[in-house]
Amino acid sequence: MQIDKIIIIDSPVHLWRILRTKEEILDQSKDDVFFSLNLFMDSVNIYINGCKCDEEENYADMINQYILIQNENIISHLINCLECDRIEFN
Repeated sequence: MQIDKIIIIDSPVHLWRILRTKEEILDQSKDDVFFSLNLFMDSVNIYINGCKCDEEENYADMINQYILIQNENIISHLINCLECDRIEFN
């Protein structure tokens, strides 16, 4: 019987916290993946730490970046770096 390691991502902030603690994920990424992950990280950081007057706009940007990084190349990179079998986004 094989046991799969599955990481369940509950929200953009959840993924942001994981990536913040494992900076080597960003360091090991190639051009397009690096760019997309950095945009995502920046958008979540702005949502969390930015001005509350722009909260709605920052939230929308964060969600857009979260959707964009759920592509095959980035998920494959995250699976490799996080040493898991699958990543599920809720």
